[in-house]
Amino acid sequence: MENQKVISLIVPIYNRLEVTKKGLQYIAASIAHYHKVTATENGFLANIVIVDDGSTDGSADWIEANYPDVTVIRSKGDLWWTGAVNVGIDHCIKEWLNLEAIVLQNDDVIVDEDWFLNLVTAAKENPNSLIGCATSTMADKNKVTYGGRQLHPWFATEQLLNIGLSKQNFPKGHVVPSFDLYGRGLYIPATVFQKIGLFNQEQFKHRGDMDIPLRAKKAGFKLLVSYDAIVYEFPEHAFGLDSQKKISWKEAYKAMTDFRSSNNVKFVYYYSQIATTNPLQFSVFFASNLFYNMRRICWRLVNQYT
Repeated sequence: MENQKVISLIVPIYNRLEVTKKGLQYIAASIAHYHKVTATENGFLANIVIVDDGSTDGSADWIEANYPDVTVIRSKGDLWWTGAVNVGIDHCIKEWLNLEAIVLQNDDVIVDEDWFLNLVTAAKENPNSLIGCATSTMADKNKVTYGGRQLHPWFATEQLLNIGLSKQNFPKGHVVPSFDLYGRGLYIPATVFQKIGLFNQEQFKHRGDMDIPLRAKKAGFKLLVSYDAIVYEFPEHAFGLDSQKKISWKEAYKAMTDFRSSNNVKFVYYYSQIATTNPLQFSVFFASNLFYNMRRICWRLVNQYT
């Protein structure tokens, strides 16, 4: 339909064709299911945009040959996650004047057939909200491995929500407020970009997914996690240092300085800036947040001697 509103799903990829093949298979099937179920309901038009940041393994060619309805944007390999996502969002904003929302997704995931339908339903039931997805693993599909989190607004103490609980404990339509949101299946209303712009790729070259949710929260949007729209993740595809239980002194230094690391000092600094509202709160929050991140590194450093 000419005036049908659009939801664009953006997936940044780089040089892991076999992973991308598997993830795209599930994502495309979920989009197809959504269109089938909503065909008589004047639902949204959903499309997939792949941003290939300079892959040399033929990823873009394979996707174009096997998924002709998927838009593939090729870049030179200097964007990293945040830049690639921004390129995709900018393309969608210019391409679709009736853009309703952007959904960010990784290629290293598995989703159920009704994942996209459940995510859009959660967004409809919770207007003016960014919606993240609870996660689980294929090893135990009923166990929640991420269900949102709360951080103390001054001291950055973390409370992980519902970790290890069964999905069966939560009713249909269950959502929980979260301090921030991750980019694995992140629904962002188009009005967010109109109000606050794109992701900050200068400060968040990588791990930029928390940037817009935190700034959107300041602009009056709610941050929620849906327990119906489950994403099954693969921890082995995370940045290596983040998943290692034992690290060397050299690796500890890299964990503090590599922009891909969740313990990177610059990341902690910039995150603390957007998570707070005044200089005093920032100072306390940053010091606390840095302490907790350095403590995590120290524990893993000590583990190498045990």
